[in-house]
Amino acid sequence: MKTPMKTRVVLTVDTEPSIAGAFSNPQSDTPLIDEPVAGEVAGRSEGLGFLVSTLVRHGLQATFFVETAHTAYFPADRMGRYVDQLQAAGQDVQLHLHPSWLSFQNGRLAPGDKVTDHCSELGRARLAELITAGSEQIRAWTGQRPTGMRTGNFSTALSVFEAMNDAGLDYASNICLAMHRPPEAELQVTGGCHRFAGIRELPVTCFADNGPVGRGRLRPMQITALSAAEQIALLQQAHADGRGVVVIVTHPFEYLKKRDYRYRGLKPNRLVQSRLETLCAFLAANGDRFSVVPLADAARDAEPEHGPPLRGHALRAAVRAAANVVNDRLL
Repeated sequence: MKTPMKTRVVLTVDTEPSIAGAFSNPQSDTPLIDEPVAGEVAGRSEGLGFLVSTLVRHGLQATFFVETAHTAYFPADRMGRYVDQLQAAGQDVQLHLHPSWLSFQNGRLAPGDKVTDHCSELGRARLAELITAGSEQIRAWTGQRPTGMRTGNFSTALSVFEAMNDAGLDYASNICLAMHRPPEAELQVTGGCHRFAGIRELPVTCFADNGPVGRGRLRPMQITALSAAEQIALLQQAHADGRGVVVIVTHPFEYLKKRDYRYRGLKPNRLVQSRLETLCAFLAANGDRFSVVPLADAARDAEPEHGPPLRGHALRAAVRAAANVVNDRLL
């Protein structure tokens, strides 16, 4: 009897500082790194610390896309200590790029026009240089060069994949059609595994929403955007459909509540934290159907896969929307 295929699940975490108003109010507002990454509340990290401890407790490994261009403002060791934490916990570290950080030089906002935050708007050669520099920063932190990356804002185009190839990378998770639509039609994919300009791309898995708000629109499989029941139902649907890979996205700051963009009044976001806890417990308990693997492992082993988006469920979406409203009002 043939063993049923496992669906590979890639848990991805975009790990980055925040401009935090510095572009609008450079005299009074400075970028923040510890608040959106660690999110310490009463001596406990409710952001990255919560994420890592939850993954470790369930024996899971995620891919953390760590932003590097911010070293134009912050000293490298500020993020380096968080990378050390990830490595000590056996997590996968890959490259993340928000080029708008190049608007800073030596810790100060540079004169002149701000640099775009869209990798797709940079020239191929310039982007390849930035990817190479970012890869070297990852190597400095981890001792090894990254094999994959994710662009900031999911801003991508065929030229981005060409620049990645030029810079020697192999894998990407640059596409999330629910958040950003690439200009080329062949890049407008909602999941699966694809090859663009020699790069294996695993987009964030998107589904067609059937909820009371946004019916028919695409939504990403993102921890803060969906209830645990929705995440689990979509995973089960993907497995039943024979889909080889599902990519889920999150950020450390999703597990925090804050009063404003300066991260004042930080509190743990217990609703979103419980979603991650439930999802991880489900994945750990269902290893016969799901295999949680880093980006490179999933991309290397996945067969090319195309198909329509997964389908949401109206009642579960309505319950989630109501829970979100209540949670937002309990700050």
